Amino acid sequence: MQLPALLTCLPWLKWLLWLGMLSPTVFLAASPLGSSEWARDRHVAARLLSERTHVQSGDRWWVALELQHDPSWHTYWVNGGDAGIPTTIIWDLPEGIQAGTIHWAPPQIVKMGQLDVYGYEDRCMLLIPFTATKALREDRPSTIRAKVNWMMCARTCLPGKGVSIELQLSPTSSTGNHEPLPWLDAMQRALHELPQEPKDMDSFTLHYDASTRHYSLKWPHSEKATLREIRSHVYFFDASGQVTSNQPQRMTGKQGGWSLELPRADYAPEKVGGLKGLLRIQEDAAKNQFRWLRLELPLTQH
Repeated sequence: MQLPALLTCLPWLKWLLWLGMLSPTVFLAASPLGSSEWARDRHVAARLLSERTHVQSGDRWWVALELQHDPSWHTYWVNGGDAGIPTTIIWDLPEGIQAGTIHWAPPQIVKMGQLDVYGYEDRCMLLIPFTATKALREDRPSTIRAKVNWMMCARTCLPGKGVSIELQLSPTSSTGNHEPLPWLDAMQRALHELPQEPKDMDSFTLHYDASTRHYSLKWPHSEKATLREIRSHVYFFDASGQVTSNQPQRMTGKQGGWSLELPRADYAPEKVGGLKGLLRIQEDAAKNQFRWLRLELPLTQH
């Protein structure tokens, strides 16, 4: 029963509240340990989730920023491409708890008006590694607070106003029933889907042709795939601001390997440099599964 209705049914509660003998917060459902409440800024809602509810010094664990987008709306990856600003998090952490940098989920190609850009629709999780140091107070709960801001776009864009969210963690020494966390499976899937650095990084090479203003990303053939099978599914998401997101990338198969042509962006820095980003390769066409490789490549000298 909501508090206003309860006050109507039980008038004596009004006097207790007025006298300060009872707090209205006792009637409000508190967030479960390890999860914040949802906070909404117009077309996007956010919450924090922790893979642990109880921590002690020396622990390392993951916290997720989960974003839920209204239909047709999106936020941006670490590089939005030809438009867009990435989501930011400003932490307010208790002594003894440290946050790392965002591990960005694999992005999608989304539309901002007529532009192809890089971002997220529907629901996504951005993962952040956390550490508890020796300075952590283990005699009381720890509150993790965050100010989160994003640009949200559909046919038009709206700058974010920012939302404030927080979650609580208990010291490991606290007692209680540690029930399975309902969001843990989704976090584990998000961790499993994080891009990995390839073991054969040296087999990838990067060239640049100043006459065409195209990069060429090259790597050896896969015996399991043909050019026809992978051409429409291979894509390089540039995080360095060198490659445009709004022009097609052309895949060719040459003797000894694949070559992916990447048009350089008009807004790229004057100096032509190497690239870092994510290479998406289809792994199972029947299941629509992809392999994501995290690349950071210097230009190969001719």
